[in-house]
This record gives sequence, C-alpha cells and structure tokens, in this order.
Amino acid sequence: MSISGIGSSAAAQSITPWSSSAKSASAAPASAGGTTSSASGSGGVQKTDFTQMTRKDLFDWINSKIASGEMSFDESSTFVSMTVSFREDGATTGLDDKQQVDFMQSVRDGMARAKNTNDPELFDRLQAALRTMERYQGEVRGVNMTV
Repeated sequence: MSISGIGSSAAAQSITPWSSSAKSASAAPASAGGTTSSASGSGGVQKTDFTQMTRKDLFDWINSKIASGEMSFDESSTFVSMTVSFREDGATTGLDDKQQVDFMQSVRDGMARAKNTNDPELFDRLQAALRTMERYQGEVRGVNMTV
C-alpha cells in the first residue's frame, strides 16, 4: 500500500507550516526518494538525510517504507503531516520538491511546543517519528552509477 494523496486527517495533524526550519533551495541538492548524494569520493552513494530533504523527498521515502513493509500506514501519519506546507493565507502549496527542510529539527521544535502546551499525545507521536528518523538517518538508498 502506498500513499497517493494527503487526507484531511493528515493535514489536521500538521503542527506547523515547518517553515522555521526550512533551508534555502540552494542548499545541498536533493535526489529522488529522500536522498542526497554523499561527499565526493563515495562513488555516488545516496543516503537518507532528514536534515536536507524536500517535502516530496519525504513523501517518496514514506511510500518506499510502506511499500517495503517497514512502516505501517498508521505509523506514517505523523510523517505525512510533515509533507504539507501552508502559505500565510492558509492554503496548501502541494509537495514542494525544491525547498530543503531539516525535518529532524522541525520535529524537535514540535516536541518542545507539545510539551509547552501540555499535549502528551502529540509529543509521543513526534518522539516516535524522531526515533524512526534517527534509525534511518544515513541509510543507503541507492548508488548513482553515472558519477
């Protein structure tokens, strides 16, 4: 099973527009599936990097984990909410494939807000998401043979 769209329940779980932790699009280049190329001399090895990932990269990573059975649809809900970006007027902008976001810092910021607002359920969901990101951070996702 894969996620083909973002439902209203996912958007309702979004805790912020995530813009405070966003990096400029000129940061490290992203490649498909939530990966970035590692340092030169690595033979084009692509690794998962939640600190430099676009919302589309995160969405693709979620789909790959669901498709492989490594993540349940229910476990993905917190991650899916992070793929939603809101403009100042409240409209969603779709799956951005240019703006780099530090999703790990965004989750830490969300955990701090959840703690300050006494929302233990949100804190627990975000903490579980952070643990998942920590587990998969640096995971080899592919090799670019044309490098």
